Amino acid sequence: MKLIKTIATLPLLLTTFSYQILLHIPVQAQTVQPSLCAVPGKDGVSMLAGVINTYYAGAPNTTVSAGATSIPVATINPNGSTTPITAGDLLLIIQMQGADIDASNTDSYGDGIVGGGNDADLSLAPNPNGANGNLNNSNFTAGNYEYVVATGSVSGGSIGIRGAGSGGGLLNSYSNAAFGTQGQRTYQVIRVPQYSNATINPSLTAARWNGSSGGVLVYDVAGNTNLSNATVDVSGLGFRGGGAREYGGNATGLSNTDYRTLSTATANGSKGEGTAGTPRFVFNRVTNTLVDNGLANEGYPGGSFGRGAPGNAGGGSTDGNPASNNGNDENSGGGGGANGGTGGMGGRSFRSQLAVGGFGGAAFPASNGRVVMGGGGGAGTTNNGTSDPPGSLLQGLASSGAPGGGLVLIRTGSVSGNGTINANGANALNVLNDGGGGGGAGGSVVIIAANNNLAGLTVNANGGKGGDARFNLLHGPGGGGGGGVVLTSPGSINSTAGGSSGATSNPIDPTINFGAMPGNGGVQSNAGTIPGANSGAECVPQLTVNKTTSTPRITVKPGKAIYTITVTNAANRASATNVNISDPLPAGFTFDGSTPPTIILNGGAVRNSVNNPVAGATSLDFGTFDIPGGGSVEITFSADVDVNVPDNTYNNDATASYIDPTLDRPGSTPTNANIARSRYDGNVNTTEDVIVGQIPPPPPLPPTPPTPIISMRAVKRITNVLRDGVSITNVNPGVNFNVVIDDPSDTNDDASIWANSPLAPIGIARIDPELKLGAGDEVEYTIYFLVDGNQPIDQARFCDSIPPGTNFINSSGSDITLNVGNAISNQTNIADSDRASYVDAVAPLPANNVCPNQSNPTGAVLVNFGTLDPTPGANFGYVRFRVRVE
Repeated sequence: MKLIKTIATLPLLLTTFSYQILLHIPVQAQTVQPSLCAVPGKDGVSMLAGVINTYYAGAPNTTVSAGATSIPVATINPNGSTTPITAGDLLLIIQMQGADIDASNTDSYGDGIVGGGNDADLSLAPNPNGANGNLNNSNFTAGNYEYVVATGSVSGGSIGIRGAGSGGGLLNSYSNAAFGTQGQRTYQVIRVPQYSNATINPSLTAARWNGSSGGVLVYDVAGNTNLSNATVDVSGLGFRGGGAREYGGNATGLSNTDYRTLSTATANGSKGEGTAGTPRFVFNRVTNTLVDNGLANEGYPGGSFGRGAPGNAGGGSTDGNPASNNGNDENSGGGGGANGGTGGMGGRSFRSQLAVGGFGGAAFPASNGRVVMGGGGGAGTTNNGTSDPPGSLLQGLASSGAPGGGLVLIRTGSVSGNGTINANGANALNVLNDGGGGGGAGGSVVIIAANNNLAGLTVNANGGKGGDARFNLLHGPGGGGGGGVVLTSPGSINSTAGGSSGATSNPIDPTINFGAMPGNGGVQSNAGTIPGANSGAECVPQLTVNKTTSTPRITVKPGKAIYTITVTNAANRASATNVNISDPLPAGFTFDGSTPPTIILNGGAVRNSVNNPVAGATSLDFGTFDIPGGGSVEITFSADVDVNVPDNTYNNDATASYIDPTLDRPGSTPTNANIARSRYDGNVNTTEDVIVGQIPPPPPLPPTPPTPIISMRAVKRITNVLRDGVSITNVNPGVNFNVVIDDPSDTNDDASIWANSPLAPIGIARIDPELKLGAGDEVEYTIYFLVDGNQPIDQARFCDSIPPGTNFINSSGSDITLNVGNAISNQTNIADSDRASYVDAVAPLPANNVCPNQSNPTGAVLVNFGTLDPTPGANFGYVRFRVRVE
């Protein structure tokens, strides 16, 4: 019979370890723009009221490339603040208008996409996006913006800037161009006040957009913004509505399918103002007057009247009867302006009931780095010049489109209190038997609080309502304005609903919209990374103070201690101003006036005042410094140690105080109420400690206990085979049981593990095929063990199942040999008081055994070691027994 014994790791000890691992999750690499800071808190603490921004329109016919370090500007907006721009000011540069349109007189108007119109059957409602929007090409730049830092005042019609773009210039390109083959393109430059703290007054607002600048409220607060239950309102300050004209028709060559017609024709309604340009006629909602930009400024290619909607502006209405004498009397409604949501379509024509009202403006693809004002609504057609109340507006102006909401950009450290920001589109005015104007779209609001959320703030950027046609015979109401865009830190309550359409009938019936549609809802999302210069809250100086000594031990008194104080401002932070570095010396230490301090200014740091301590001073002050981000000041000085100073270890604090831009204007006079401090704590740190005299060294620390390791190795070998009572080594000299054989599949028998054990695991892993075993042959197994950890192993147990085809050999009380630390004992095979036993095949195994097969099909040898000692010399041994081949 052939006996093949497979050796496997023995289950001598089952030990479970549990522990926690702190995982470092790598962050995916992202492109990070260079950090850039202005002067946080430059405008101090303020109650914000009225118009706080200074607006400069872009210089005419100018293109500024990305990377530029200056930007040309035109005149200042007289309706804004007159605070001049100076070095260190934070500026906002924003492309207000910039989009090309397809100007074909088809349903490709706007976005250039064919289809969606209703030219074949004007009684059918067209696709609401059938003729609106703009071309999505490289000229679509409206809404791009960035923050930059002014390097000086306006000079020669230009402002020098530092930006986050290439070479410290602009991230984006900007252009200003008059109407030509496309609508006008405009950018503006706005001075952004930088406050330490701010409280909101209800009068806070923006200058109204005038076609070249305004419409934006923007400020920065390094510290806290107190909402103070105020309501900030920029509603209706955005892109203007199309100005309505009372026309009598007879417009030769016009058709009720037209998407664009010239303002010189005597029919249809004006398109609104928006991202793709400014029409010739716009409506001034403040003065209720018509603004005529001149015959040369038609505003949109192919004409500024008619139902096509350019960009986010609402389309003007196309009259159902534009060409006949005494025509323009079918009075369809103007389309609503758009922003985050599409504007609603204007209502149908009067008698013919054709779906020729203005298309709503197209939704704008807003993002953290791209936002616009709400688009203006388109005008309805008017031939009767009515208004409601009657006579309140003449010459058809009540059919004008409404202006969109303005733009609000706020960055602050934190927010407190409750308040509201409104950037709603305006409602269109109402008429009688004429077409209603389209509602203005909601504006855009971007608010970020760096250090908390915006709980307590309500933001509304809703679309405005379309104008009613309040007459008993149905006329075309105006479409509703689209909802705006709100991007904020968490916590605010936001609304970007679309505006409702106008209605018609007399008395008015809100359910009769006669084809006019509401605006679609806008966009709400959490704000993310803002392009350009960082906010004041992100730029607040961050000073660290360190102190060292080059004389840590003074054994002879009197003596001298030499200290170095280093104050560093963190990189990518604004300058810390009026930095005062102070050092109260330990008792018995005085300033050494014989040697002036050595002061090293790094990274652009400046010493504003020289104020060295006098000889004998105990509280040291070195004047004031300005330390830019990444800069530092090093002060090295000598102190005299008095002869009577007791032997001891002396520690020493150092403090740097500076104007806190979250509390006051940088450069202001330091007071206890406006300074921040950074301190080196000598009680905690030791790099400045000076030992005076013969201070005995501290006792050595106790040795660190070794890390607990529980480990045990086991190796099973055949150490003899008897045939007819004689070892087979006498029969076959090629078999040698007195060698150590490395089994490559078992790491437990590696020589490096057993090098320190007095007992090597001699024997062979298998005897076949060198020698075939037969019935009656006796095989001796030895299982070596080694405790190679540093901890005792409690309740160590052993189990080895007898190979199939063999029988355990009883030897009259010495069936199992146990060696523990070279203490050898013979164990019986029965369950008695000794530590070993043999359990016959299929007999029940005792409790707490570690046998791999609890059914015990072949019989098993069991040993209960108790506790195994890890001490060298006692940490090894073996278990030995014999079996007979059947």
